[in-house]
Amino acid sequence: MKTISLPDGREIKYELTRKRVKNINMRIKPDGTVSVSASTRVAVKYIEQVLTERADYIFEAAKHLQEREQRSEITSDKMRWLGKEYPVRVIRNFSERVALEENELRVFTTHPDEAQAMLVKWTEERFTELIRELNSEVRNALQSSGLTPPPTRISIKDMKSRWGSCSYTRGHISINRRLMAYPRETVLSVLWHEYAHYWHHDHSERFYAFLQQHFPEYRKWNNLLK
Repeated sequence: MKTISLPDGREIKYELTRKRVKNINMRIKPDGTVSVSASTRVAVKYIEQVLTERADYIFEAAKHLQEREQRSEITSDKMRWLGKEYPVRVIRNFSERVALEENELRVFTTHPDEAQAMLVKWTEERFTELIRELNSEVRNALQSSGLTPPPTRISIKDMKSRWGSCSYTRGHISINRRLMAYPRETVLSVLWHEYAHYWHHDHSERFYAFLQQHFPEYRKWNNLLK
């Protein structure tokens, strides 16, 4: 990892990989570091000049990525869950449980330092239950319209660039766990999107017509992800 010190005191940390590419490619990470790939013919001095010239863009992009990740992450005092932000209150108690009560998330525990781990477990379990419920809802709706979806395995994963994916040849749909920060209907829109790929393998007009027919509010709720 190399560091560029800017005149205003800021620093750009970057990692350089040499590849057979025509341009200088860079990928900005949420922690502000930059992955750079460039040909061996491009001098390090020139690469650092490019990074310096694009410093404002790099810092702004890193800030945006951090904010996007934090939308679904738990902090010490609040948590975003299914489209709403709830205050988190840790209460010393022997019951060792998490509950959504009186419009706040309450963590009852004798070990406050374990409160965040308890919240993570609680959200993952509830989100898994929600996905099962929505999956049944979609499959029942498809069958009621005369379509028979193939047996499908649903996985919940950390996904950096997609909200969901469908391997229609293997009957496997993946859902991004970060969707737990969004409304129930938005999660449903992603599930409908992936199921639609069983019948339409691309994002053609027929694909979106299929979604409009089976889930008329698709665009309304899915647009929240944009």
